[in-house]
Amino acid sequence: MISYLRQVAICESIRKTIEEALTQGNDMGLRAKVNNIPTTESILRAVSLFPNIRAEDELRDLITKNILSSLRLTEIQKEHLGLNG
Repeated sequence: MISYLRQVAICESIRKTIEEALTQGNDMGLRAKVNNIPTTESILRAVSLFPNIRAEDELRDLITKNILSSLRLTEIQKEHLGLNG
């Protein structure tokens, strides 16, 4: 089991990385999505539904998927961020 403090640190790191990716460039649609990134608490509540996660890589993948699904990016936005493929 990954400690809660470690989960918070991982989550905040991923949130920051995604926020930076969204704010780079001229796409105002992507920049506006920054406000849709869920809070750390919200993400960790969703992660708590999967108690069998033991590795940090699995946790990172789950957090990233949770955030990206919350953003509801269009196919063009995903392509712009390099998420298609």
